[in-house]
Amino acid sequence: MTRIELLSASVAERPVVMRLPFQFGSTEVRETAEAHCRVEIMVDGWRAAGRAAQLMVPRWFNKAPTLSNADTIDELRRVVATAVQAAPGQAGTALEVTRALRARLSQDLPEVPRLARGFGPSLVEMAMIDALCRGLELPFWQAAQADVFGLAAGCPADQAPEDVTRSLARIGPPERLVLRHTVGFDAPLWRADVGPEAPDDGLPVSLEEVIDRTGIAAFKIKLKGDPEADHRRLRGIAALIDRGGDYAVTLDANEQYSPEYFDRLLRGLAGDKALARLYPAIRFVEQPFAREIALDTPVSAPLPLIIDESDDSEGAFARALALGWSGTSIKSCKGVLRALLNKVRAEVAGAHLSGEDLTCQPGICWLQDAAMMAACGVRDVERNGHHFAGGLQGAPAAERAELLAAHGDVLAEIDGRAVLRIAGGAVEIGSLARPGLG
Repeated sequence: MTRIELLSASVAERPVVMRLPFQFGSTEVRETAEAHCRVEIMVDGWRAAGRAAQLMVPRWFNKAPTLSNADTIDELRRVVATAVQAAPGQAGTALEVTRALRARLSQDLPEVPRLARGFGPSLVEMAMIDALCRGLELPFWQAAQADVFGLAAGCPADQAPEDVTRSLARIGPPERLVLRHTVGFDAPLWRADVGPEAPDDGLPVSLEEVIDRTGIAAFKIKLKGDPEADHRRLRGIAALIDRGGDYAVTLDANEQYSPEYFDRLLRGLAGDKALARLYPAIRFVEQPFAREIALDTPVSAPLPLIIDESDDSEGAFARALALGWSGTSIKSCKGVLRALLNKVRAEVAGAHLSGEDLTCQPGICWLQDAAMMAACGVRDVERNGHHFAGGLQGAPAAERAELLAAHGDVLAEIDGRAVLRIAGGAVEIGSLARPGLG
């Protein structure tokens, strides 16, 4: 492990306008901003700089009904600004610095929910990891494999250091990322469903077009919290995806179900002949219950259940496992080092570790998140930011050219847009094996 000192931190923003509205829960996202962080660190007398980026997604980190989309984005801005202000002078291993930042924000912003409060420290953590890997001239996967970040020495009480070391030692170089496409609950399924208001930008809109263009065969389906409406929606999706070969499905309820309504949904799905292929293909259901109740009592269901919004602290996954949950999601916006520790927990418990998106934009955010996902060895990764936002937005021409040149396996330029190069349902990511976090 390597000890560092954070010398400086700064933040900037880029506006992002969606080409298609992104809907989840009761929220529709049409525009927001991407936060970009830069840090400088000191290690053994030498300095290194690193960068990171994350989209500030409204009403996911904090779903309080009294807050608007703009209110929650402003809250994330305040969280990031507080983390950036608190960063200079923090010292220790990467894990120790991250924990110190999270503790500081707990003191400074106690009124902000933990999931939202962690966004700023996670962004600074990513930039710090990027700087450390660049300074050591190591790609992220090798730095994680060697435990440069101090995870074994500082692992939580529920984990054994030898399990951490063994898990990290199995990390290999990034090669290929299999994608899982997000199907919004109001997204058009067939070409004929696409309305005249859809963008004419050469990129797919309907699920049928996505499948034909990319070969994707794994799908994350958004639910609405209405058993009958969700059942009908799944029947409609099955009619489309059943035309092809084997596929995988995950369901995301975004905290919208009560236990009683969720049980009604699952009973209806299990006995439906129209879902004879889709139902057995469901690998898990993501966060059906609100975070306020999800970790209060034991859970049991005929399908595996995993937490997402409830994963708001370092020990949340351990609590979920004890209550009968079958896994957790990882997202870089919740913490790269937490993802690595949850990788260990999942391997020891034989649990699901799922790679999920929070509209990661092509560019720094996507590349860094993909490097983390590859190191954690997830089966496939939800990817929606490239679809709903459509390309690398807001980047200067020089940065776009640099990214396209350095990551030609990941990105392609189509009609002036830098978009993901998806073939056979996957993206080649070998170019992430360079010094830095992706």
